[in-house]
Amino acid sequence: MRAAGIVLLVLCTYWYHPIHVSVTNMDLDPGRGTVELSVKIFADDFQDLILRKYSVQLRLTEQEDPGDKIDSVNRYIAGALQMEINGKPVESLQFLESRLNEGAIWLYYKYDYGGRINSLKIRNTLMLEKFDDQTNLLIIAYNDKENGYRMNNKTTELTLNIK
Repeated sequence: MRAAGIVLLVLCTYWYHPIHVSVTNMDLDPGRGTVELSVKIFADDFQDLILRKYSVQLRLTEQEDPGDKIDSVNRYIAGALQMEINGKPVESLQFLESRLNEGAIWLYYKYDYGGRINSLKIRNTLMLEKFDDQTNLLIIAYNDKENGYRMNNKTTELTLNIK
């Protein structure tokens, strides 16, 4: 009986992830003015949030690509991951693709600023409206450097001066 309880606990832990985290990788080319983003979010939590916020049923946990429902996904990302380059708001990210992998959705975007990037301000509120303990990891790479930042309900903004 005890062994069955342990097996049940392990199986529940495998299916349920008590950690609420997203990962955003940002590759900057300050000289060319390009920004490439990849965003990883747990699929089950994300589809619940999209359903609640936009009344759009995604089937990510069944490994179904968002397809024509990608507009609601992109609308959410645009509101929850805002950027300013050199003090000017980034109006729209170019959606490249989405991939489903091991219970998560990866979303890929690109933005061409068209000039030199001297400063970057990021506001990351991904999934914060769903979980009080949400952590959003942000990894920024530029000029052969890579830095990681932890964002949450207390810290949602980051400003970088790029040299």
